[in-house]
Amino acid sequence: MAGNTYDSIIKQKIKDWKCDSLMQGASADRGKKIPFSSPLMNWATYGGIPRDRITEFCGEPGGGKSTTAVDICKNAHEQFVAEYEEKVNSYRERIANGEKGLTAEMEDYIEMGPKKVIYIDLEHGFDSAWAETLGVTPDEVDIMQPPDVTAEELLQTVKELIETGELGLIVLDSVPSLVTKAELEKKFDEKTVASLAGLMTVFCRKITALLTRYGTTLILINQTRDNMDNPYAVKTPAGKAIKFYSSLRILFKIGKPVDFLGNELPQYTENPAGYIVNARLLKQKTAPWDRKDCSYYLMAHSGIRTDMDFAQLAIKRYGIIKKSGGWFTMCVPTTGEVLEDENGKVIKINGMSRVYDFLQTNHEYYEQLKEFILNDINGITEEQLAEEQLSL
Repeated sequence: MAGNTYDSIIKQKIKDWKCDSLMQGASADRGKKIPFSSPLMNWATYGGIPRDRITEFCGEPGGGKSTTAVDICKNAHEQFVAEYEEKVNSYRERIANGEKGLTAEMEDYIEMGPKKVIYIDLEHGFDSAWAETLGVTPDEVDIMQPPDVTAEELLQTVKELIETGELGLIVLDSVPSLVTKAELEKKFDEKTVASLAGLMTVFCRKITALLTRYGTTLILINQTRDNMDNPYAVKTPAGKAIKFYSSLRILFKIGKPVDFLGNELPQYTENPAGYIVNARLLKQKTAPWDRKDCSYYLMAHSGIRTDMDFAQLAIKRYGIIKKSGGWFTMCVPTTGEVLEDENGKVIKINGMSRVYDFLQTNHEYYEQLKEFILNDINGITEEQLAEEQLSL
């Protein structure tokens, strides 16, 4: 048959463009996620932020954007280390089974190490002590605080870092802190027109395919501006490109203060134990967009309270803990049967504070509750669990 065929053209382009595959759209799933520490955030986003894509965190100052990004950094590092160890073990197993040609490839992979996490702090306000409270140790995340370089130089550096193939996650904090060359060259009383918006348009166009090729996730932290035309619509700097190219956009806003038990306090409380961080999903391309509002508990001295999140999900979303007035009845997560004590008496608890105490002291029940909720969030079905049990 004369001329090129469909398959031959595709195979040639895969070779020319140095990619593994071109035709993935028909079988593409929602992909992997980097989870939040907050179960409520994971529930709302169907597992976390999408990998190898752009995610935008935006909001007012003090709304929880940077704290949430640092939390994602912690979880990303743990995920990358686990994937690295799994692949190294796979290499060793295959080499032991006779694939000796993989030895050099394995040594190169071991030398590179797990995918790296970098936090680019343009605002020079990264709080390492608070990051440690959130669970981040200094050797897990690289903190870059660039000098007074132009936005063009910095974004070019981001592109070059991605192309090394060694980065798994980049956080850019924040987009409005980028200063373009045109702005630097002008005096304070001279204005430029949409210079950052134009730059971010080019950057997003260039970077989107590279993130997929090199397996890198990008979080852009943005701010909000007053919208004089429509106060109910969210307005962010740097043009529309970030909105268009982001697969997930989340708007953060600090909520009411709380005490140590998660009880809401008056807004004027002087010394609260923590706050509720409210989040609203403005865009969702990697999961159903049927969950738009969520929140989590952030304590000033201990970070994110996951037990409070699990309790709220168990009560409001799954019915594992049934509420009647101020009383709570505990149920078996898998069957829905009412939980009884050793004397056959139904376990009823008065007040949310005692619910938290019950979860903290009854470890076996708490683990069952967490496993049930996490399996649902991650889309793990009962059939898959049964197959895993059989394989063991």
